[in-house]
Order: sequence, then C-alpha cells, then structure tokens
Amino acid sequence: MSNEEYLSVLVSIVVGLGISHLLTGVGNLLVDRARVRFYWVWGAFVLLVFMAYVQFWWATIGLGGEAVRTNFFGFLFFMLPPIGLFLMTVLLLPDFEGEGTIDLRRHYFANHRWFFGIGALVPLLSAIRAVVLSGDPITELDRLFDAAFITLLLTGAVSRSPRVHAVLATISLAAFLAMIVTTSLTPG
Repeated sequence: MSNEEYLSVLVSIVVGLGISHLLTGVGNLLVDRARVRFYWVWGAFVLLVFMAYVQFWWATIGLGGEAVRTNFFGFLFFMLPPIGLFLMTVLLLPDFEGEGTIDLRRHYFANHRWFFGIGALVPLLSAIRAVVLSGDPITELDRLFDAAFITLLLTGAVSRSPRVHAVLATISLAAFLAMIVTTSLTPG
C-alpha cells in the first residue's frame, strides 16, 4: 500500500461518515415525514453539503502532494475540510428521536451561525491547502469560487433574514454548479 493510499483511508472514513450521516438524516426525514415541517432552504443546503462531499472526493483523487505525504501538519490540514463538512452535516440535521413536530426552519435558524461559520472555513482551508501545500497559483479560477463561497457563507452566518437565506440558497447552488462545470468536470 502506498503512502497516498494509506493516508486516503482516514480521509475516506471522514467523508464516508459524513455522507452516511447525511443520508441517514434524509432517510429519517422520509420515514417521519408526517411530523416534519419542511423548509426548502434547509433542503437546498442539505443538497449543497452532499454535493460538497462528492466534489471534495472528486477533486482530491490523486492528490498526494509531498507536504500531505510527508508532513503530519500538511496531512492534518488536508483533513480539516472534510471534518468541517461533517460538522456542518451534524448541525444541519435535526434529532428525529422522540415525539412531536420537527420544524426544519426553526432547526435551521437555531444552528445557522455555527453551520455557516464552519462552512466558511471549508473553502478557506481548501484554498490555503491548494496554494500552500499543493503549490497551485493563487490566481486560479478555483480561488475566485472559494472567495465567493466564503462571502456567501459568512453572509449566512450573520443574517437571520429568511429572505436573505432564500437568496443565499439559490445563489449558492447556482455558484456550486457553475464551479463544477468550469473547474471540476475531471477528477483531481
């Protein structure tokens, strides 16, 4: 087993746990649908987090830069974005245990500051990793998307306006799809 394969196992576990938690939460939503008050903005961010997991996995295929392979702190830094996505997943999904109505809008706004605050760290850490550890130029189109997502996510952290969050959900999904089409159609 190569160093890259060995190190990718831990990253795979974190990503796999996050996707598993996300899909379990959506499954619980379907099972308990009679007592769930749905909020489309919440659903948009569930979709966005799922796509972010897949995009992270896709974009890091073959990533085995020297700093990640040979430096503990480089590897730790590489691990932080999927850890951030996992924490976002935990904050996004309500507890389906117990009785009573599950109000996804109330849950979303009860956790939005932490969700979006941690969310803003994910593209920031990814950008720093790409530039510092992988040696990517700071002028790449990916960095423009990173800056846009950081701005959108920080806006979500500071605003409690449902209207602002509806706009953020729409723009974030559109920007994410634009990023995939322009920078991530091929792996790595």
